[in-house]
Amino acid sequence: MLTTKEAAERLGVSTRRVTELVRGGDLKGERFGRSWMVDEAAVEQRLSRQPRPGRPLMGERDERNLSRHTLMNREHPVIDFTYDRRTREVGELKAREGLAWRPLGIGRLDKEPNRYDLAAWIRARSIPDIRPHLSEELQRLGLGSAPELMFSSLGLSLSDQYWFKPLGTDISWRDVNFFENEYAHGVRGIGCLASAASGGRTPDASTDGMLAKSWVREGGADWLLKGGTGNENREPYNELLATKLLTRLLPKESFVEYQLAERHGLTCSACKTMVDAHTELISAQDVLCGFGATEGRSIHQGYIRALEELAVKDARGSIDRMIVIDHLMANFDRHERNFGLIRDAESLDHYRVAPLFDHGSGFCARATTKELQRGPYRWVSHPFEEYPSQQLALVSDLSWFDPSLLDGFADEIAQVLGENPALDEELIEAVQRQTARQLRTVTDLAAERGFLVAGW
Repeated sequence: MLTTKEAAERLGVSTRRVTELVRGGDLKGERFGRSWMVDEAAVEQRLSRQPRPGRPLMGERDERNLSRHTLMNREHPVIDFTYDRRTREVGELKAREGLAWRPLGIGRLDKEPNRYDLAAWIRARSIPDIRPHLSEELQRLGLGSAPELMFSSLGLSLSDQYWFKPLGTDISWRDVNFFENEYAHGVRGIGCLASAASGGRTPDASTDGMLAKSWVREGGADWLLKGGTGNENREPYNELLATKLLTRLLPKESFVEYQLAERHGLTCSACKTMVDAHTELISAQDVLCGFGATEGRSIHQGYIRALEELAVKDARGSIDRMIVIDHLMANFDRHERNFGLIRDAESLDHYRVAPLFDHGSGFCARATTKELQRGPYRWVSHPFEEYPSQQLALVSDLSWFDPSLLDGFADEIAQVLGENPALDEELIEAVQRQTARQLRTVTDLAAERGFLVAGW
């Protein structure tokens, strides 16, 4: 579907003329709020076969690949831009009066946004190309890429208030946002957790990550359902196990709680959204981008400095706790989009550390029984150092760590992982031994730093 403005530009007529054609039945269109959306195929039938004069916009000879949008934050227009569906590039940027409400991830905050940073932010917002079954779903829907799917749902999300408003439309945030309006559940092939027929707008299209994910609204709350990988489907069980570990060590508000759920014969993890219609989740990647803490510098120090500049309470302590928790779980996937901040989306302040989330890659998630039986399990750590020992050495405060709180946790490992029919006792026992090794490492470090009394 095209806006009347886009249809007018293609046909070389005024928007008023397009509206007249639609109302007269000469162009197929659909009423959308107070605006008309025009059927693209109908416009193509009226197009002249003569090439348009002048140099092609963005070097794109087929203007059908171009679409024009305004990046919005709630009702604030941030940036007008043109998007090339074929190349996934952005052009014709125009800052709007709501530029102050732009995402932190679109370039450095002390510089004007550019088309390259905006294009990268759009790519990161859409489903990655490596998502299982994505290509089949796109083919079924007649779409060429995951960003196209995202734009078809206006880029709306349940993690923040950003969206893409087609230029020339009169769509209101109140009418379309997923916090206050219904959305389609269980997009087949993308959510991979439901067999319900797809169609309609869905937050699934703006939910990144490799694992199958789908949003549902149940009991007045929005839940993110997430599947696992391979035949063993370990990740959902690891999310539950991580919740049990965190419950022992940290206050409840410090982490997202996961539970197991069944959808169409598949066991998945389920958690409630951590934001609402007035707050937004900002990934650490976007924070690092906004403050210019790029590669070649200490990301650890750069991130902490950024948090301190944003007046985030307990910035260093929150990072210390995340590093320790990840070490206890042997989490190899704490990349910069798996932690971050939450702020007020309207006032753009009240920054706070987001509760810890996404732990499915912990507890030796990809290791085999033989690999664990050979000796200590070795993993590549993230996000600050490659080697777990080096990353753990960054921790300065262990006063909060009490190893006695983990007494009996080995039994919980057996209980939770034992619910997974794909795992045998040998593997579960190997995970218990490895977790005990990691606990000893952290306990020894706490004692060495003087945070534990003698006897530990």
